[in-house]
Amino acid sequence: MRIVLVRPARPGNLGATCRAMANMGLSDLVLVAPRCDPTHPDALGYAARARPLLARARIVDALPAALDGCVATFAASAKAGMYRRQAGVTAAQAAELAADAAAAGNVAFAFGPEDRGLLLRELLHFDRVVEIPADPRYPVLNLAAAVMVVCYELRQACLRAAGQPPWPPLAEPPATDQQKRIFYDRLLAALERIGFFGGQQRPVHLKLALRRVFGRAGLTAKEVDVLIGMAQQIHWYVDHCRPREARAE
Repeated sequence: MRIVLVRPARPGNLGATCRAMANMGLSDLVLVAPRCDPTHPDALGYAARARPLLARARIVDALPAALDGCVATFAASAKAGMYRRQAGVTAAQAAELAADAAAAGNVAFAFGPEDRGLLLRELLHFDRVVEIPADPRYPVLNLAAAVMVVCYELRQACLRAAGQPPWPPLAEPPATDQQKRIFYDRLLAALERIGFFGGQQRPVHLKLALRRVFGRAGLTAKEVDVLIGMAQQIHWYVDHCRPREARAE
């Protein structure tokens, strides 16, 4: 996946673009006739730990050179006239198309300069126009923000295509039924001792509600241990901290 910035003017956006790409696992950046210095302190500052990506960015003079070798090309643009809208897709749709096309070669996503975006004649270089459906009251996104949206969708689409979850599975094992039963028994007994169910005509309904809450939580073994400790602390408090007359009752 290749990110192409056409005539970027603000060094901060260069750095922020590199950071967005690194966050989402992309590394191929091409700058077309940049109007700012990629080594500017703002670019380096906004790039943070993605500075190596910024240092590797290729600089070319014209758009065709940036798209050379690509099997699919996408242009991010809000200029969606009638004919351009026929070729337009959302960022999520473009990412799915790009993930499929990437099996055959490089795929490019291009973004225009901050002040006016890509020119209409420049859109002729691209297979598809990508639109990010922002609020119509203020649909113009910051350049680096638009890059992040596209990079995020690309990562999700590529992970799905590879059959991987978008985040690594939990390292902690889930709680077993036996562990959960121990927790529920101790918690309900503790709540009984502090009068939580007092005055309830049908306390079993409240107990079922609590059971459903914890059942939906998908508790891990460590989390159940913490909750068992919480229930035990309630028992300890009742035995040691309540007034003597209350305990005598």
